[in-house]
Amino acid sequence: MWKHRLSSLLRIFPFFRVVWVPLFIIGISLTIAVHSTPTIANPVPIETKSNPKTLNSISLDGQWKFASGHLQPDNAYLPTYNDRNWRSIQVPGNWFLQGQDLSGVVWYRRHFQIDRSLKGKVIQLVFDGVDYTGDVWLNGHYLGFHEGYFQPFRFVVSDKLKYNDDNVLVVKVNSPVEEPEKVWSLHKRIIKGVLNHHDTRPGGAWSIRGQEQNTGGIWAPVSLQISDRVAITQQQVTPELDSRLQNAIAHVDLTIINPTPKPQTVKLLLQLQPANFQESPDLPIVQEHILKPGTNQIAINIPKTDPHLWWTWEHGNPDLYRVNTQVLSKNKLLDRSSTTFGFRTIRLNPQSQAWELNGRRMFLRGTNYIASQWLSEMTREKYSIDLKLLQQANINSIRVHAHIEAAEFYRLCDEMGLLVWQDFPLQWGYSDAAEFVTEAERQANDMVTMLYNHPSIFTWSIHNEPPWDATWMKDKYPDYNPKQNRALDETIYNSLRSRDSTRHLHLASTVNEHPWYGWYSGKWQDYGKPTKEPLITEFGAQALPNRSSLDRIFTAAELFPDTPAKLEKWKYHNFQPHETFDIAKVPMGKTIEEFIENTQQYQAQLTQFAAESYRRQRYQPVSAIFQFMFVEDWPSINWGVVDYWRQAKPGYEMLKRAYQPILPSIILIKQRWKVGESIPVEIWLINDLWKSMPNSKLTYTLKRVNEVVKQDSISVAITPDSGKQIDKLNLSNLDRGNYKLSVNVTDSQGNLLGENSTKFDVIKS
Repeated sequence: MWKHRLSSLLRIFPFFRVVWVPLFIIGISLTIAVHSTPTIANPVPIETKSNPKTLNSISLDGQWKFASGHLQPDNAYLPTYNDRNWRSIQVPGNWFLQGQDLSGVVWYRRHFQIDRSLKGKVIQLVFDGVDYTGDVWLNGHYLGFHEGYFQPFRFVVSDKLKYNDDNVLVVKVNSPVEEPEKVWSLHKRIIKGVLNHHDTRPGGAWSIRGQEQNTGGIWAPVSLQISDRVAITQQQVTPELDSRLQNAIAHVDLTIINPTPKPQTVKLLLQLQPANFQESPDLPIVQEHILKPGTNQIAINIPKTDPHLWWTWEHGNPDLYRVNTQVLSKNKLLDRSSTTFGFRTIRLNPQSQAWELNGRRMFLRGTNYIASQWLSEMTREKYSIDLKLLQQANINSIRVHAHIEAAEFYRLCDEMGLLVWQDFPLQWGYSDAAEFVTEAERQANDMVTMLYNHPSIFTWSIHNEPPWDATWMKDKYPDYNPKQNRALDETIYNSLRSRDSTRHLHLASTVNEHPWYGWYSGKWQDYGKPTKEPLITEFGAQALPNRSSLDRIFTAAELFPDTPAKLEKWKYHNFQPHETFDIAKVPMGKTIEEFIENTQQYQAQLTQFAAESYRRQRYQPVSAIFQFMFVEDWPSINWGVVDYWRQAKPGYEMLKRAYQPILPSIILIKQRWKVGESIPVEIWLINDLWKSMPNSKLTYTLKRVNEVVKQDSISVAITPDSGKQIDKLNLSNLDRGNYKLSVNVTDSQGNLLGENSTKFDVIKS
């Protein structure tokens, strides 16, 4: 136990190797001999509640005690330790959100009572999320060590509890700062992705302050889960559909523990029922099994005729099923578990590079998403607000960018019919040490296990811009190695390929998928050039948030970055001056209002132009596009079209327009023309839906200020899943002035299907 814990610590903190080992060993001997004065505590009585996912559940959320640092002597895990002077902290919660700007070791303690009536039950202590490592003790008994910020983990504690007495739960959380230059940021050992290193986090990616405002803490719920004699610890469902989508099988893989020393004969009752639509539940399947002591793996198939399918919101209903599992012995319920899933198939066609949902070709209109740097602040309600904004912007797919979100996000995506491209939390460079590769492989498999049942997830992507792909790193790091992390990524890829054959597996999101014209290179008009990439997983530009949001980030004196000191503060909040002024050539203007307007209009223009250009290249070869990014994940100036306080920028409306399922797209090669020039305009019509709309009408209107200069209509037959040029205009003999060209499409009943517009100027020769 201690050997494993020591090995893990030395892997994460190799620079402590000389100092830590002898102190740690001495600490073990000291903890045996040293005893503190017993704490005068008031244990909190806790209520047993029914939980549909288990027999009963007891929440340990609420006020805990905490202290930071390496305590001397290191015996805070003892129940007799005096924590009277420790401060209170809310669990769940990231410590930074509670005013604790900490990193490294933070000790947590919780006193509670449990009723004697539960003695003899199987009781598991479950942590839904601890950032980043945790050592856990209960009543002085060491339960174990866990590494990884996103995975739930559990311990059977039935024989460690005191019934009708004070129980003391202690967690030693460690969320460290990695050693700058030597480890962070090219050879990282902490698997947090963008939560530990990124240009959207506090301090940015390339500052010595880039690890500030630490994400550590017990950020997700803690509970005791109670069952009788046995416990279901995992319920995995793999949906299988026949070629006609008329018959299906839910392959259910159960993990059941039997902590008793003897085999137990039980009945398993599994029932399939609708989770979010009306239909009579199927008759249950009943099987008898003998559970040996320890862990038991049991596979059961549930057939289903004429299943409801899971679709994205624009193509149908995201129908979900629930598998309810009960374990019984002589008609006595021992444990129960419930999980939701959906019958659907999704794949990337290897020949066409097009996505197919339930056998139908589908174009992905996506965005990158990082909800918050501190996941404990994201409730179901807050996620719901974000996802409704996404749907209203006509987005059908989300790339969770180089991290893993809280559980409610994935549940809501399932329910709302939004596809999820799930990155593993590897962002840029990591260690190639063998022990790190082993740990990363373990955590990647944890990710798949944890999220496996969600029908919304369609892709696992292993690494974002790894060193072996990102040759730009040679200008950042003197010790850059173009082969770095290739073996790491291939090891994880091969492991996950055998773990989940139902989803697309992506080795890396590479720089070729991230064109970044008009921000890191070139100009925004370069998005009009043909691409060779079927997947565009990042494109975008920064924009300042609205004035009211900026006032919450900066003082009045800092609000306009016209001195080096002010600019440093802005850069800490992610503003990129070189890209803004030298590449994008956005003018600052004379006031903050002008600066806001200039950056927002640039982001909006680039976003619309790029998205429409890629949509006109649908399947030639583009099959998916992901704008970067949707919301800002802390009070900052970055690429979000919605800011941290969920105030939309103009770029949101342009993304919404460019992502209409039925889009009349306008090609105008420049925005300024001379009097006497003939202005060529192409009108395209894109239909991402799977239905035809004959007898539709396209109308275009050209205005100078409020005066209609030209107007015309043509009949169009809109074919399913299509994109093509349908008209070519030649605007001539225009006088000097400011013009707006608007296009709309209506169906045979006059209902609006899509609309678009562009502006241009005609000037003197």
